[in-house]
Amino acid sequence: MDGFCGSLIDFAKIGDFKMPDVEQGDVAGARKAMDEAFGVFAPGFDNAVTGLKGLGQAPSAEAENARKSIVDALTPIRDQVVAAKAKLDAAPKDDKTAAAEAAVSFQRIGSDINDMPDPFQQLETNASLKTLAAQAPNCKKLPS
Repeated sequence: MDGFCGSLIDFAKIGDFKMPDVEQGDVAGARKAMDEAFGVFAPGFDNAVTGLKGLGQAPSAEAENARKSIVDALTPIRDQVVAAKAKLDAAPKDDKTAAAEAAVSFQRIGSDINDMPDPFQQLETNASLKTLAAQAPNCKKLPS
């Protein structure tokens, strides 16, 4: 269970991210804001999916179901985040179109995140998982 929660630590940081304010027409500011956003979201999603996929046998069927449901929910969003970040990274820093496209992608990703089930909810609502989580140091690092 410690590995399960450890895989979600960077993902949990996404909840603390606040998009910087950007003046309309400020291409450099928009690019910087998008770089910051994808700099938090890409490792958050990627580490969660990669870490959860790489876990060995779950301690219970409920834990395995939780792992699978989280991987299934996060993978398509992770793929969008990684693709959008790669596209932005490949563009020149002063590319206005790339910054605008990244912002549109980020809005779509945000909408998908809002529609996604809370990956931490099962750790709070399922008695068996809650007991396992209480014994795992990395689970104490996650938001409650």
